[in-house]
Amino acid sequence: MQIPVVVEPVGINHFRAQGLPPFTAIAEGATSDEALTKLRDQLNVEIMSGKRIVLLDVPNASDNPWLAMAGWLKDDPLFAEWQAAVEEYRRECDIEAEVLSISHEFVRLGYRLLGAASSR
Repeated sequence: MQIPVVVEPVGINHFRAQGLPPFTAIAEGATSDEALTKLRDQLNVEIMSGKRIVLLDVPNASDNPWLAMAGWLKDDPLFAEWQAAVEEYRRECDIEAEVLSISHEFVRLGYRLLGAASSR
């Protein structure tokens, strides 16, 4: 997030930064062009005296500090190898889970068959 601020010299090697509304000067004229010209002149006087309008970066409350570290592994040569190892491990876990599921189904089927045979 950025907010507009005025930075103005207040002495030798000493500055003041102050938040401001978008327009601090007021000018009047017979036409809109005349009013704009007078306003521009007033702003020029302020700028020529050393006043500057700058944008100041301030932290946004919704900024996630963890995002500053995001992507730090992208240039690491071991990152692709690590990712491949993680994917392989997940595939192995999925296969083991499927085998266990099938084994449990066979056990349940066996109990059912034993139960049916003993009831005869």
